[in-house]
Amino acid sequence: MGKTELQKDLQALYSRAQDGMALSALVDEICSMLARHADTLRGVNGRYRLTASDTGYTRAFALEDGVYRALDIAAPVDAAILGREDDLLRVFRGDLSPMSALFQGKVRVQGSKAALMRLAGFL
Repeated sequence: MGKTELQKDLQALYSRAQDGMALSALVDEICSMLARHADTLRGVNGRYRLTASDTGYTRAFALEDGVYRALDIAAPVDAAILGREDDLLRVFRGDLSPMSALFQGKVRVQGSKAALMRLAGFL
């Protein structure tokens, strides 16, 4: 499977998320897809955390040469993304561009933006 297939699968997931999927369910499915596409993600390395500031939902994971691994939510990460759950969902669904979310202060990034951009190229 290649990058095109991963992006196609993710777009189908984001479309399903339009029907009110919770952030936790959406991120579970995204992580599952990342785990299935290790070959496509080969060369991507980073540790990431996503936190919904209003609900406390947090998920952390690593990609090590493209291989997905869940992390403890307190583990150190290269890039952390923070925002209200509805704003994070709007970004995933494509209702709010990541750049607009950043400029409007709806989403914050802590740590390495370069590490985040390596992953964002696939999502």
